[in-house]
Amino acid sequence: MEMETTTAAIGSSKEDRRASLINSLVGINAALWLALLGFSFAVGVPAAMRYEKSSNLTLLDGKLAQDFEKFVTRHHPYRDVSLNSWAALDLKAFGTGKTGVVVGSEGWMFTSEEFPLPSLREKVLTKNLEQVRTMVEALRRKGIDVLIVPIPGKAELYSEHVPEHLRGHIFPAAQVTDYLTQHRIPWVPVKDILDRARRDGKDVFFRSETHWTPEGAQRTAAGVTQWLAAHGKTTWHATPFQVTSAGQKTLESDLESFIPVRPTYADLLPPAETYTAYQVVRTNASNDAASLFSDAANPVALVGTSYSADERWNFTGWLRAMLRTEIDNVSEKAKGPFVPMEKFLAMHDAGKTSAHLVIWEMPVRSIAIDYNPRNGHYAP
Repeated sequence: MEMETTTAAIGSSKEDRRASLINSLVGINAALWLALLGFSFAVGVPAAMRYEKSSNLTLLDGKLAQDFEKFVTRHHPYRDVSLNSWAALDLKAFGTGKTGVVVGSEGWMFTSEEFPLPSLREKVLTKNLEQVRTMVEALRRKGIDVLIVPIPGKAELYSEHVPEHLRGHIFPAAQVTDYLTQHRIPWVPVKDILDRARRDGKDVFFRSETHWTPEGAQRTAAGVTQWLAAHGKTTWHATPFQVTSAGQKTLESDLESFIPVRPTYADLLPPAETYTAYQVVRTNASNDAASLFSDAANPVALVGTSYSADERWNFTGWLRAMLRTEIDNVSEKAKGPFVPMEKFLAMHDAGKTSAHLVIWEMPVRSIAIDYNPRNGHYAP
């Protein structure tokens, strides 16, 4: 009986200590939470005092409260430090960034669009390839030649830097180019061109940017020029252009925006990349016969995405210099390959372009993205 009583007393003592420890931890956590809440409230009040209500917002629909919350969050004095800290934790502890970026090895980053889910890829791919074919046929009915420039994904070219568990999900360029070959749609072997450039020691994509480098754009433009010359498509009046360096520029990376550790933990990222900027000018504009014509007389149109629309890569400039002609650039950022082509077709019907050759640049990854025709943008 005494043994049982002693055992019960010991058990009761352990339970009491456990309960006491739990209560202490709860108390400490509560105190820390209240302290952080009070601190946040104290530093947030000055920001809240600067808020000015827009006249069209009311409490009835909840929009006023949402607008107030966004204002305080945006102007909180420790907002950036907090965001930088969470991003740094994700990067160091898990090797990840925000949704939209895949963090690879040695500072390489990739857009998550290059790793579409197989269950969705096949259905979307079939639909978009048929859309490409439909638009090519529309061009041909108008007597316009077309040459596809399928840009391979950075992940395919630099697969050694892709996390191993994702390498099997890389979307290959061959899934697009095989279709083009099957349906006799001419295309430039951009992947082979860029692979050769890599073997030559050239960087054809930026480490921290979705897009290619000016070197990658130049090599591709040379491949386009060679293909057109070999097939007798360069039958226009030659207009000479000169490409000159405009100096080194610091790259503002699009993928680093998904890893917002700057400025608090900037040392977690590699140094910012640089690139050579270029400018292209017609060398004898005053005497050139082509200068007598308006832009509507340009024989070539470049239709494409941000690979063509962004002047930093100079793809249009390289094409102008190598093809020796002015070019109608009908490229747009963040619209995918189909919206710019719809724009070109509308321009042609309206007599705003007389191009008889279209160079259609399209990233192969864009053909595996669900396209929403209701708003002209890719579905998120």
